Amino acid sequence: MPALTAVLFDLDQTLYHPSSGLLQAGDQRLTAYLARRQGLSWEAADALRRRLWRQYGTTARGAEIELGICQRELYEYQQLGLDPAAYLQPEPAVSAMLATLPAELYVATNSLGLYAERVLEALGLREHFRQVLDIAVMNWRPKPDPAAYEAMVQAVGLPPQRLALVDDFAWNLPPAGALGMYTIYLGEDEEVIADLILGDLLELPAALAAGGVSWVERPTTPAR
Repeated sequence: MPALTAVLFDLDQTLYHPSSGLLQAGDQRLTAYLARRQGLSWEAADALRRRLWRQYGTTARGAEIELGICQRELYEYQQLGLDPAAYLQPEPAVSAMLATLPAELYVATNSLGLYAERVLEALGLREHFRQVLDIAVMNWRPKPDPAAYEAMVQAVGLPPQRLALVDDFAWNLPPAGALGMYTIYLGEDEEVIADLILGDLLELPAALAAGGVSWVERPTTPAR
């Protein structure tokens, strides 16, 4: 049975509902940037954005590799020009659910840390999370690159077998599972391979209990 110490949550469309429109607004900004930067029509730029995202994990990573665009520059244009509070509202039910988890909680996101902090503040959830593991923590190697998970494990300072990852993108889970993490998929794809599948984030505590998950505190280092 899994014995966990920490739970890592993806941010966008995991801690809030996809219908908010926030992620779509960010995608539109990316498309506009690529259209202007590369001299493309909107349709061609949007197709490029989608291909880079699927091929490299993020459009920014793909743009850096194929187009020589600095990832930070593209992230800042995409995310720091957005106000998450214009799309999101506090989620008291999610806040109450997170408060019941006897674990260290982290956000593990392919986004910038400042953007993630703004999203958490808009949702009223910041107090629950020990740290944001952002794209910089991942050394600019986004999920599902295996290097991203290795960087997360190093940042948290726990064995991967003590970590769970909750994510709404199925392809982000296999590398985490291969490393030893307990994988939790949030979504409607019934073909996903994961240790746990949720249709609603609020089901998480009961589903973990039903799955036999136990909780282990972080080991303390004995005084010398």
